[in-house]
Parts: sequence; structure tokens; C-alpha cells
Amino acid sequence: MKYTFLIVLCCILTGCGGDSGSSSSDLPQGNSPQSSLLSDNKAPSDAQFQQFRVSRFDLQPSDFDLVGESLFLKVYLSTGSVLYLGKIDKHSSFSLPVSLPNNEKTVRFDLFSDFEGDQSISREVAL
Repeated sequence: MKYTFLIVLCCILTGCGGDSGSSSSDLPQGNSPQSSLLSDNKAPSDAQFQQFRVSRFDLQPSDFDLVGESLFLKVYLSTGSVLYLGKIDKHSSFSLPVSLPNNEKTVRFDLFSDFEGDQSISREVAL
């Protein structure tokens, strides 16, 4: 029964073909290229192709009152993509170059320690 249904369905789908005419009246005529060669189709001089930008994330762990000796940092985007996850030195500043999509203006970070009494810190930083 299944095979019969599939055969009938395939016959119906093949009968639903599109227009086989070679009319190009639906295509825009304004700025269509005459060739598909890259050398014949130059990009404008002001065109930009960058989808990412490099920024620097800086953090001074001593600015936070965390008692624990081991600090752990998670840096991530609003979409949830993690940029960094690891242990950092409590006594020195932390700097991380990050590649961000052009539409991202901020990154979020979570800072926590190994001491049970410390509260985790969650912030958002504009870059």
C-alpha cells in the first residue's frame, strides 16, 4: 500500500512541472551581468565584505570581591555562542581578542570562583 501511494505521489509531482518556455520577461533588465566570469563583474570600490570585526575584551578580576583563589570566566554572545571558557589569574588583568559578527555590539560574561560563599557575577560589556 505504501509503495502504491509513493508511486502515485511521484506521478503527480512530475506532472506538476513549471513553465518550459524560455521567456526572460520576468528577469530584471537593469544591472544584470552579461558574463559569469569574475574578471568581467567588478565589485564597486566602496563594497565591504567583512562579516566579522575583531575587538578586545578586557577584564580586571581584582575589581570584583571574590574570595576564592581560582577564578573561572565564560565570555559569550547574546546568541549563546561561547567565545572563551576557562580559568584566569585572579591577580592580573585578562585581555582577549574576540571576533564578533558586525551586528553584535556587546558580549556577556560570567565570573565565578571555587569558593562556595562567592556569588557568580554576570555582566554585559559594550565593545
